[in-house]
Amino acid sequence: MSGRLALDFQAWQDHAQWWEAEGTRVREQMSLDDATIDEAAGAFGRIGASTVGTAYAAALRERRAAGDRLGAYAESVAAHIRRDLQSYADAERVNQQTLSS
Repeated sequence: MSGRLALDFQAWQDHAQWWEAEGTRVREQMSLDDATIDEAAGAFGRIGASTVGTAYAAALRERRAAGDRLGAYAESVAAHIRRDLQSYADAERVNQQTLSS
């Protein structure tokens, strides 16, 4: 096999950082506090509060939960990239020591 494999560590670190930022961004974008959810549930008046309002509040809570799950997923991708980069760097270091001895 000819040629040499060169891994661009900085590019992968930047990619991992993007995933971390995406985790924060999606949590912020999909987050709603309890007061906002309660207010939204009551926006349909007395009659609609027990039907449409309750369903709307449940949907908003699920949206918030989905944002938390997506944020956690993005952070896990970043951690995975960093873990693999470290594993590659460690293996490369051992290989270089083996070749030079």
